[in-house]
Amino acid sequence: MALFTNAAEEDSIREELLKKSMEISKDAREVTETELKNAEGEGNHTLAYLKENGIDGQSGIDILGDEEEFNERLKQFASIAKSKYGKLMDCKVAMNMKDYASESKELKELANYLGIENLFLMAKVHESKALTGDTTYIIEHFKEYEDEIMKEINVVNEYLK
Repeated sequence: MALFTNAAEEDSIREELLKKSMEISKDAREVTETELKNAEGEGNHTLAYLKENGIDGQSGIDILGDEEEFNERLKQFASIAKSKYGKLMDCKVAMNMKDYASESKELKELANYLGIENLFLMAKVHESKALTGDTTYIIEHFKEYEDEIMKEINVVNEYLK
């Protein structure tokens, strides 16, 4: 079963991803130095830091119940995402779209409940494309996917320092 029924739905997801990216850029500009300093915690261990970098930490905390649990899941995310990236790369090279879709789905679900919105949307598109066997899309857009995964890992690691 395909996730998208037509090109218009796929375009809608792309537009949503672009819109989210633009909102994140706008939000980042609106976060002032004072807000960052007054946010809970020291250094980059703040929800404002996460928001500035496209992660809705409050959403993750709401889903998981408390910040301690959220932070634990973020630690797990960093190692799981590295592993998923390696598996995605292997699947792409082998043109194994079934496993590529499965790995993308798992990454999508993890990103969703942690509030990692851009990665969630990107993984959703990659999962769909793999399920439909669109290897051209996977090859042409893998670098963007890779960059997003690495960006989110770096943001999470910086937050957890």
